[in-house]
Amino acid sequence: MPNLFYYIGLAIIGIVCATYTIYKKRDTYKVSTLLVFYFYTASLTWLGEFTVLGLFNSYAYKTGLFTDPWAQNLLGHLLINTTLYPSAAIIMVGYGLHYKWMIFVASFFTLLEVLFVKMRIYEQHWWRYYMTFITVIIFLSIFKKSFTKMNEKRYGLTRAIIYYFVAMLIIHIPAPVLLLLGKQYYQISLINNLVGNLYLSSIIIIFFYHLIESFILVLFTCVIKKGYLKVIPIIISALVQVICVKMNILVIKDSWNLIYTLFIYEIFIVAYMLIEKFTLKQELYGIRK
Repeated sequence: MPNLFYYIGLAIIGIVCATYTIYKKRDTYKVSTLLVFYFYTASLTWLGEFTVLGLFNSYAYKTGLFTDPWAQNLLGHLLINTTLYPSAAIIMVGYGLHYKWMIFVASFFTLLEVLFVKMRIYEQHWWRYYMTFITVIIFLSIFKKSFTKMNEKRYGLTRAIIYYFVAMLIIHIPAPVLLLLGKQYYQISLINNLVGNLYLSSIIIIFFYHLIESFILVLFTCVIKKGYLKVIPIIISALVQVICVKMNILVIKDSWNLIYTLFIYEIFIVAYMLIEKFTLKQELYGIRK
């Protein structure tokens, strides 16, 4: 349990730094623009860690609280990658910082990793410290260029790509949380046998599905701009979950109900639609970014 305090502490620091920056720079950039950028960077970070940790078992978070190692990984991932990377990106673009800031953040994150290894609350498998340094530089460089592009072109493919990753983050959030709370999980025998862990296989299944669902959401919100058609992604999402239950892919625990899952999933889809509707509007560019 004490291990978890360090992770929560870092998450709180990240959120406070991002919140402070967004508040201080509210006259330079619209708050909604910075929030969309925060979601975008968090989503890219999630995708990166899903690849190196989820698929290739590069390292392990020792958060405590759970006995299952992949439950600990999932909790550590949610706390760190939803806060630290996005907050570093928000500070960078908010204050117009450049490559010296990237080097500083990369060095700081690498030192944090060294410290966590020494404290035995994090361990490396095939991952090495220099990989963290290089990864942070690459991600921050991508974030910086993305923010510039996002403000220059609030339409077309650029906007659709930004909102694809925003959608991915928002609609995926309930799945790992409900999994960690012991309410439900996903299973496919082939994947279960391949990875050999309930938490990991469940996240792999729903993560890949949400990559597809995010595309459907962006299609009906950013491409096909017909208000009445936006109900289609909501219907598809509900139908897929019902089918998954019928096929025993989605397993609902006794203390939970499919109706609760559907309600939560649809709330997050509607939240994404509202964010997309009222943010990054082309006509606002030129007044405040």
